[in-house]
Amino acid sequence: MRTHDAMTLTLADPKATPFLADLQARGLVHQTTPELTDALIAAEKPPLYVGFDPSAPSLHAGNLIPLLGMDRYRQRGGQVIVLLGGATGLIGDPSGKDAERNLQAEADVLANIESQKAQFETMFARTDGPAPIFVNNADWYRGMDVITFLREIGKHFSVNAMLTKDSVRNRIESRDQGISFTEFSYQLLQGYDFVHLHREHGCRIQMGGSDQWGNIVGGVDLLRRMEGVQGHALTYPLLTNSEGKKYGKSEKGAVWLDPERTSPYEFYQFWLNTADADAPRFLSWLTDIDLGALKELSDAPAHERRAQRALAELLTVRVHGSRAAALAEEASAVIFSGRSDNLSAELIEMIARAVPTLEAGEGPCVLIDAMVALGAAGSKGEARRLIAQNAVSANGQKLNEDSADLGDHRAGAGAVVLSVGKAKRFLVRFPAR
Repeated sequence: MRTHDAMTLTLADPKATPFLADLQARGLVHQTTPELTDALIAAEKPPLYVGFDPSAPSLHAGNLIPLLGMDRYRQRGGQVIVLLGGATGLIGDPSGKDAERNLQAEADVLANIESQKAQFETMFARTDGPAPIFVNNADWYRGMDVITFLREIGKHFSVNAMLTKDSVRNRIESRDQGISFTEFSYQLLQGYDFVHLHREHGCRIQMGGSDQWGNIVGGVDLLRRMEGVQGHALTYPLLTNSEGKKYGKSEKGAVWLDPERTSPYEFYQFWLNTADADAPRFLSWLTDIDLGALKELSDAPAHERRAQRALAELLTVRVHGSRAAALAEEASAVIFSGRSDNLSAELIEMIARAVPTLEAGEGPCVLIDAMVALGAAGSKGEARRLIAQNAVSANGQKLNEDSADLGDHRAGAGAVVLSVGKAKRFLVRFPAR
């Protein structure tokens, strides 16, 4: 349990509810093949895999649903396989794309795989369950010649059926773009991945986004044709807000899981600013909150924003750890209020990544000069007017002298939160004493 103001955030016991039942209750099942049931999972415990596109060095917010979905399977004792597409990443998935992707260099894809794998390992280390298996599909395609590929795999795919896939049909109907044979062949590679993972690891479930249904059932069909085995497909809804905006790496303002790309403070703030219409759904999808506790949060007055604060806290803890989440919450409070009596070195570092920051030297740090250097005022004349209007404060204390030395107002490990007006915040950081 986590205490959040007067409300306790109760997390669900993963073993109390079967895997599919839990996903259904949270609204996380878009489609499944009819043979996939919780009874089958309990009796046979088939490994489950999800494929990830290594076209960026970091995972992003849109990856949270499959990542947490796999972790829900792990926490119930299931084996998960993380497929990092070293081969398919060199081809490019046409699903959901209006134009041909730019082909990436193999060295870049390999570097991205190593970076993403480290993020998966960090996330999975925070929960209990069997160790995930990591695979790179370049390992089995690199030694396969084109004749073998066409004879052993290609003969099982009907071009007529391939042309009916939305990702292909939409591109063919676009005279400006069309689709290359390279991207057209992507579904063959994804289909054979399922076969290979069954042969090597006994995998019989593939999970993916709702836009992957056609490719996944193609793999189910190929597994039946080549191995005589019944595979299973499971898709989840894509992460979108109430206006239909998708959260992905190609979207403007992408939210990354890498703290160097999206700081824990920015990550926390992003979810804290979730719209009222989205917060309960995101809490259900992206955290393990007990659904009874979720209803209590959802029923709270909207102006209290309890659902948003719970979402920001739980998700930041899950992605960045408890310490980073606590610092992000504290930084949020300091920046909002413009005051703090005890700025730790860690907190100063986090605030410095969130607001314009001036690195002060050893001598006096004159207020009027600092304001101009920070961009808090366009000129010394404007700075004087703001000071005269009683609109400037340092760590919550009003300043009325333009020659004031900000070093006299430093707090904690050596910084001043400078407020100009009601909402503008800046940081002045001083050398260690």
